[in-house]
Amino acid sequence: MTRKRAAVFRYLFWTAMKLALLLVVVVGLYTIYLDSALTKRFSTERYQAPALVYARAMELYPGASLSLATVEAELQRLNYRPVMRLTDSGQYLRQGNSLALYRRPFDFPDGPRMAQAVKVEFSGADGIARVLSLPDGRELNRFSLEAPYLGRITGGNNEDRLLVGLERVPNLLIETLLLIEDQDFYHHSGVSVSSIGRAALANLAAMKTVQGGSTLTQQLVKNLYLTRDQTLWRKANEALMALIIDYRFSKNEILETYLNEVYFGQDGGAAIHGVGLASRHYFGKQVQELEAAEIALLIAVIKGPSYYNPRRYPERAQQRRDMILQLMFSQDLISRDGYLVALEQPLTHSPESGRGTQQLAHYLELVKQELTQLYLPMNWQREGLRVFTYLDPIAQRAAEQSLAGQIERVSKDPLLQGAVVISDHQQAGITALVGDRQPHRAGFNRARDAIRPVGSLIKPFIYGIALESPATYNLATPIADDPVKLAGPDNQIWEPKNFDNTFKGSMLLYDALAQSRNVPAVRLGMDIGLPVLVERLQQAGVSTPIAAYPSLTLGAMAVSPLTVTELYSTLASQGQYRPLQAVKAVTNHQGLSLYERPQPAAHQVFARDAAYLVTTGLQGVVNEGTGKALGARFGKDVLAGKSGTTNDYRDSWFVVFDGQQVITSWLGRDDNQPIGLTGSSGALHVVSEILATTGIRPMQRVMPASLQLQAFHPVTGVAIPEDCSEARLLPAPPQQLTEDMSCSGEPREKSWWRRIF
Repeated sequence: MTRKRAAVFRYLFWTAMKLALLLVVVVGLYTIYLDSALTKRFSTERYQAPALVYARAMELYPGASLSLATVEAELQRLNYRPVMRLTDSGQYLRQGNSLALYRRPFDFPDGPRMAQAVKVEFSGADGIARVLSLPDGRELNRFSLEAPYLGRITGGNNEDRLLVGLERVPNLLIETLLLIEDQDFYHHSGVSVSSIGRAALANLAAMKTVQGGSTLTQQLVKNLYLTRDQTLWRKANEALMALIIDYRFSKNEILETYLNEVYFGQDGGAAIHGVGLASRHYFGKQVQELEAAEIALLIAVIKGPSYYNPRRYPERAQQRRDMILQLMFSQDLISRDGYLVALEQPLTHSPESGRGTQQLAHYLELVKQELTQLYLPMNWQREGLRVFTYLDPIAQRAAEQSLAGQIERVSKDPLLQGAVVISDHQQAGITALVGDRQPHRAGFNRARDAIRPVGSLIKPFIYGIALESPATYNLATPIADDPVKLAGPDNQIWEPKNFDNTFKGSMLLYDALAQSRNVPAVRLGMDIGLPVLVERLQQAGVSTPIAAYPSLTLGAMAVSPLTVTELYSTLASQGQYRPLQAVKAVTNHQGLSLYERPQPAAHQVFARDAAYLVTTGLQGVVNEGTGKALGARFGKDVLAGKSGTTNDYRDSWFVVFDGQQVITSWLGRDDNQPIGLTGSSGALHVVSEILATTGIRPMQRVMPASLQLQAFHPVTGVAIPEDCSEARLLPAPPQQLTEDMSCSGEPREKSWWRRIF
């Protein structure tokens, strides 16, 4: 019996040894596999980072036409706090007619700039008088505020993060995180039995969960690679993977990865990961600016981002934050005074926005399209992008509010839609774009994709080509405004008419343009030649097909509001075409430059003289023509513009430009039904309200040397003496004026003495 027992024991022993050996081999092979896979994934595929999109940085300099109220509104948009005394970045102080502000550190496209305090002095309507460095009072030529954050373009995993290096994270945040989540982080090997025991005792003493037993490394493994299933297999896998990562990578690498990966809740449909994006989402700050109360709240949220959501459940979030502050004080991480001040601070400063998916949907769509056309690293989502655009938040908000408000005012049609595009023609940048009467509604982007006939908007380009032949045409050249018949497609007879169904006979070219007469534009267009007109329009940015029929002279050409803005930016830029773009520069999240837009190459579409003369005519549109409502509101000779109305009142257009911006407004229905509005009764009002908000940048018009201001007869267009009461003063190439020309435009009768000699 004893031998039999011994045999059974030996059998069981060796079987167990074999199974144990097999288990060791399996675990070893699995560990080798995990080691290889984890090392590669952790090194190259930890997470994906989004493209963070920024607006233009407001430039403050002497002479800038910015009011104190405008700059203060920009500071509030950047979440600066008004204070009684400047002590830290992100603060400002208003003192009479000046603003003192403390700019935050910011990574601009051309490199990082440190926090800096300045004083900006204003001189009423003249804008900024001086910019002084504080505290030394040194005068500065230029000072940039940080670029306002607009939103994010995410990858396919709907995870958002702003990557930050460990060197940018405040020591207080790191120390508090380790205090709450993993006190032995720098001493264990990825798994800590003592941490599990300590957490159990702390939770028992507090009669609630205040600490977790998993190490930061285990939490990171779970977030990156595992599910949240509470099973022994998952926990064992987690521990083994934590040991491998801790062995292969440094503690600082693991900690930095954790800080960029940890989950903080949702912003719309996107998950917020990492302390960098969380600090921006909850407080509107960069992570290096966080204060004790804000650090405590972020670490409180880690425990349960939904349960401790400070906006949805402020009471429970504050209780946990205050508990963490108490622990920070008890461990001498903050002083008693700091602890008491932190307890009184509000939970969050930055209102919940959902900017990742809702606001500026059409502009961000345009940015996303442009990014696909740039030569960026294929794996850019490993390091993320910071995209700097031309968008001006002031202009964007004005465009959104004006379009929505004026559509309601001019029409009760619920199907009436619209679009607005604003460009900075000096920089060839798109500063605002609205593609729907409800600006935050994603979907069809009418500013970019609505291809509509332009009507009279085409006329300035006809006049521009004609005025390049000064021997034949100038602003005083008489143009016939009488019936004309032309052969259209399939030899059908086309008889164009004027808007008022009348004909004025002969009129000056300037008046025909300023009054937007149809028949003179048709005659002029046929004279210069339709192929020439088509070629110039294509050179100025039109990429859609253009049919070279006579009706083209009255705008039988369909383009988008964005293309119209490019066309008129060419006129505003002295006849030079430069493609408009939304993206100005791109860096990664660490500030390394990936793309900087070069000075846009320009080519001359119209001669500078012709562009100057056309702009003079477009000033006439605002002064006395279809845009005279703008002239009455803002003054004469400060704006140039053009209205456009298509057949049966299906489209209402208005374009206006000043010394810096071009504003295009379009109203119409998606089903192309009549809307009963002309350019002046519809789209003009949208433009007018935008200008009332953005203000007007004076046009610095310098008359070309080949032109001079001269007097012309108002009917015949011949040069007459300047002292004639009815003389029309117009810029033109020098005209030969005989001594005997009378104010009536006829030669004076010569005396008998002059007839003899």
